[in-house]
Amino acid sequence: MSIWLRFFWVIISGFFKKPLMSLDDVSILPQRVWLDELDINVHMNNAKYLAVMDLGRTDWIVRSGGWRLMIHEKMSPVVGGAMVRYRRSLKLFQRYDLKTRLLGWDDRWLYIEQVMECAQGIACIAVQRTTFTKNGKLVPPVELAAKLGLTSLMPAPAWTHAWSDHEAAMVKGAEA
Repeated sequence: MSIWLRFFWVIISGFFKKPLMSLDDVSILPQRVWLDELDINVHMNNAKYLAVMDLGRTDWIVRSGGWRLMIHEKMSPVVGGAMVRYRRSLKLFQRYDLKTRLLGWDDRWLYIEQVMECAQGIACIAVQRTTFTKNGKLVPPVELAAKLGLTSLMPAPAWTHAWSDHEAAMVKGAEA
């Protein structure tokens, strides 16, 4: 099934689902592996995992009410990096749940955890550094929180600081 059809379905159906009551609520999307998601090993292609995770973040944005802010402020969500751990293969027509939740934020990024879980356990887990842009500029998460009327902060987990350090070293190495 086309990822675009699924994308529009997630948006439309999100308006009819129970809203997420807080930003740390978990969005759960039941999914199935489709023929166009397979690689030559006849299991879900690694790039398709990330494409499907876009659906989970979309559901989370719609159900948390963040879509209103995006439209009103003309903002766009952007992924700035991802750490992915593949644990199990997902086979053709296999069912799984995609779980999406906000871990927290720092001065620049929102950290979103996404887990693909099948009957046998976790198939894939990813954490993505995400932000919103407006007119090509990053919108600080604190500004987003204020616009959403949030009074409490959700600091990013401590391990995300090491991620930033490793990423900076990786970029520096590539530029050498």
